[in-house]
Amino acid sequence: MFAAFVIKFVIFGFCGWLWESVLYTVLSGKFDNRGFLYGPLCPIYGFGANIAAALFGPFIGSPFKLFFVCMISSAILEYLTSFVLEKFFGARWWDYSTIPLNIHGRICLSCSIAFGLAGVILLPGAIIPIIGFVDSIPSEPATVIAIFLAGFLGGDTFLSINNITDLNKLMEDIEHEAIERKNAAGRYIEEHGGNAIKEAVMKRVPKLSPKQTYLIKNIYSFTSENKEKIIRLLKISVGYPLESVDTQTDEKDI
Repeated sequence: MFAAFVIKFVIFGFCGWLWESVLYTVLSGKFDNRGFLYGPLCPIYGFGANIAAALFGPFIGSPFKLFFVCMISSAILEYLTSFVLEKFFGARWWDYSTIPLNIHGRICLSCSIAFGLAGVILLPGAIIPIIGFVDSIPSEPATVIAIFLAGFLGGDTFLSINNITDLNKLMEDIEHEAIERKNAAGRYIEEHGGNAIKEAVMKRVPKLSPKQTYLIKNIYSFTSENKEKIIRLLKISVGYPLESVDTQTDEKDI
């Protein structure tokens, strides 16, 4: 049973990653590797599809009820995922603050409706058939496949957490250096503070690892005001399209 869950989790997580990456690549005009992990997988879709299949099967005969439960459950899952990521890492991978009828920027009505409609179509049309196929795999090969996938997923999760921790430390170092530069100059006007931030950022850009560059491009924002200023400068410095940075870089002092 656990082996089947792991396989289904990875399949649905990959499908979710594929959908989001294709969508945002088309919208932005350049490849956009979506998700928290480095590999081609968005865990929220893996959990969501398995939950829907386990709990919402009785509603398949009633499209309206199925739409409603899928919409509500997807909103709850998306909100909780955003909340947990923000609490652990102080960062957001998506933000709906500019979209009408949102709650704390974590969820919005239009996206929840879209997930509800997707549930009505995909649960009977794709999710249930995929689950049937996975459940038909004999126990021994399913276990081997699951062990391999679990190892890959565990390693990816470890690397992702480790590298976002390193990125947080990098930004703290930039923040401290900017403060030291400003204090050493003996000036407290806002323009000099902004220059101090830029100087500290530009000093570290050539030393960024590919993994740090990946994270800089994929994290939407940080909850810390100081880190938010720094991440915007880092995004611009690593060649992230200016139109993709939602607001102009703040030049105010740290």
